[in-house]
Amino acid sequence: MKKIIIYILIFAGVTFVVGLILYLAGLNIWFNEFFYNNTIMYAIFSLITELGDTRVFIFLIVIIFYAYDKKFAKNLAFSLFGSFYVSETIKDICRDPRPYTNIRDSEPVAEGFGFPSGHAQQSIATYGYIAYEAHIKKNKIFFWIFVVLVYLIASSRVIIGVHDLQDVWGGLTFGFIWLILLIVLEPKISEKISSLSLTIKLILSVVIPILLFVIGIYAIPDSTGGYGMVTGAMMGFALGYILETEKIKYDPRELNNKQRILNLVIGIVITLVLYLGLSLAFPESQIMDLLQYLILSFILVTLVPWLFTKINRK
Repeated sequence: MKKIIIYILIFAGVTFVVGLILYLAGLNIWFNEFFYNNTIMYAIFSLITELGDTRVFIFLIVIIFYAYDKKFAKNLAFSLFGSFYVSETIKDICRDPRPYTNIRDSEPVAEGFGFPSGHAQQSIATYGYIAYEAHIKKNKIFFWIFVVLVYLIASSRVIIGVHDLQDVWGGLTFGFIWLILLIVLEPKISEKISSLSLTIKLILSVVIPILLFVIGIYAIPDSTGGYGMVTGAMMGFALGYILETEKIKYDPRELNNKQRILNLVIGIVITLVLYLGLSLAFPESQIMDLLQYLILSFILVTLVPWLFTKINRK
């Protein structure tokens, strides 16, 4: 653990210094201007930026849960949920505007505030944590793939004009801080939670997300963050994971490759259908987002694994 934390601190330090130099050099939106006439590169980075989208993270967690290791998927999910909540809160507090326009297309930028970049911060919380897992498993290729991916996604936000350099710089900085805290604290927190009774676990799984929802919506004036989505996903995943671990006990590590592939195909199809169906069924509002993602995450970590246990017995 000490070794990987040193690595993270080195990455964070270099990122901070390079970002500071670029910022002081007046290159805050230079990268967007540089790619103004390069249609191919602009299109490539527009695709890369989608890899930092919440929907991609949902499917990534589903893939890991169904075909790799559900405990790691749980840690990854709560790394994403926690980082997202912190990012949205900081945005609502700082209320830093995004760049006025996308320089290339002269169109309004994405909605919401700019600092810190959620894509940059969440990329470290997810892909950075996967890189940490790859380091633990001594898989250098995957380690560097996900490290490079974090920086590509962060860079893409400036290149396509939806963030300036300071937004991305802040997102990466907060992301590194979050990743270190997660690596250090997760084993201690998980051990403490494991010692609690089932009833207490279930109560905490409901109370904590509701408190976070209330704080995000009512404690911050004119809040605009996606608090309903993240707290709903947090509640549904926590409740589902506890019940699944106690009653269903699905374990992808015990499956052969054929079973993993079958489960993965079925799981991805169900996830896609549920995601699209619930998105159409629920109107947009904070409370509706909470209910939508509560239902989605709960089903994905309980009913779908239960279905797998029935299929894999045949």
